[in-house]
Amino acid sequence: MEDYFRVDHSLLDKARVALQSRKELYWITGGSCTGKSTVAAAIADRTELRVVDMDAYIYDRFMPAYQTERHPASKAWFGAENPLAWVLSLGWEEFNALNRATNAEFLDLLVDELDGKTEEFGLLVDGGFTHPSLLAEVVPASRIVCLETADAIRSSTWETAEERSLMKQWVHDLPDGEAKWRKFLFFDKMVAETLSDESKAAGVEVIGWDEGVGLRELSDMVMIALEL
Repeated sequence: MEDYFRVDHSLLDKARVALQSRKELYWITGGSCTGKSTVAAAIADRTELRVVDMDAYIYDRFMPAYQTERHPASKAWFGAENPLAWVLSLGWEEFNALNRATNAEFLDLLVDELDGKTEEFGLLVDGGFTHPSLLAEVVPASRIVCLETADAIRSSTWETAEERSLMKQWVHDLPDGEAKWRKFLFFDKMVAETLSDESKAAGVEVIGWDEGVGLRELSDMVMIALEL
């Protein structure tokens, strides 16, 4: 396995020092289509927390930093000629290792982003993390919640939801697109399982929901778990 698939634990050490000192930093993680962004926005409306959209940071704000040797996993991924095609060329073990390595790098970049900024408002981080076992080394497990939902709901959302259609089209536009889409859904399922399993092992509360649970109820459950 390539060196850039290995976690740089010095980045976790740096993030631990920087983030554990923040009195109000909370994190909502979970698989795709679990309502992380919707719940984060609802909680922000009811509290003084400010939402940090990690996906927006990862796929936009952090992009210039991915060209440095300091973040080799992110550089390999986002520096590829076609990042989506490259990542879907990997096997599951390589893809999982890549996610672990980039998770540490994303934390490092988040620390840089927050450095020197006021703590006047607490922060609620939305998503952007696939390995709670690493996150819980940096942020207390009591400040993290993992959302999960049934495979059938997640798969149906990817296949039919308008807001997911662009990603589906991008994958189908790749060579052998139908096979790549099946692989994408397999990776998505495995990531969701990893998130749930690692959260439970790390002492992170896992909150499951189905389509009968309303936003207010789900937000209440998350706020209780985070003691907000």
